[in-house]
Amino acid sequence: LLLGDRLYASVQLFELLSAAGLFGLFRRNAKVGLKKLKRLSRQRLEGGTLEDWLVEAGSGQTAPKQLLRWIRFRGKRGVVHELLTNVLDTQRLSAAEAMELYPCRCDVERLFYDLKEVLNLHCFYAANPNAVAMQLYAAGMVHTAMRVAQAHVALKAGILPETISTEKFFPRMAAAISQWNLLRAGGQAGSA
Repeated sequence: LLLGDRLYASVQLFELLSAAGLFGLFRRNAKVGLKKLKRLSRQRLEGGTLEDWLVEAGSGQTAPKQLLRWIRFRGKRGVVHELLTNVLDTQRLSAAEAMELYPCRCDVERLFYDLKEVLNLHCFYAANPNAVAMQLYAAGMVHTAMRVAQAHVALKAGILPETISTEKFFPRMAAAISQWNLLRAGGQAGSA
């Protein structure tokens, strides 16, 4: 299930995902026209109303119209959250689960922000899809290792990991690892 913000909620992307047998869950882009076909559910939740609609999305001009679900939560104070998904089976993904899953995209966006801004990964160094994937996986592993180290440091300091700035911590951690490797390499060279 691919999670994304409204920028990605296009009929063209849903067409590509469906053709590949994949699924997406995106915040609704108001530019995507919807035609209501059938209300699948409506339930009152604490704080508002959750509706799930089967809709036809798009005009058919740039891509074929797509059959999607439009999940809409209207809070008591007028706050509205709208999602689009091509998971048509409500047993596979309920409206409530979709609303719970959507905020998880922030973790992924944080990863890419850190990769770009903190680890200085502004471009890929190859055009080959496998090479790009390998670079992305390697960067993801480095990011995960840095986040684990951040959690250990926070635990020792008795604070929450989120209170440690990745922009400051990651470069210092990388420098410390580099220095440790140099010292270790120097010690091994001297003992040989």
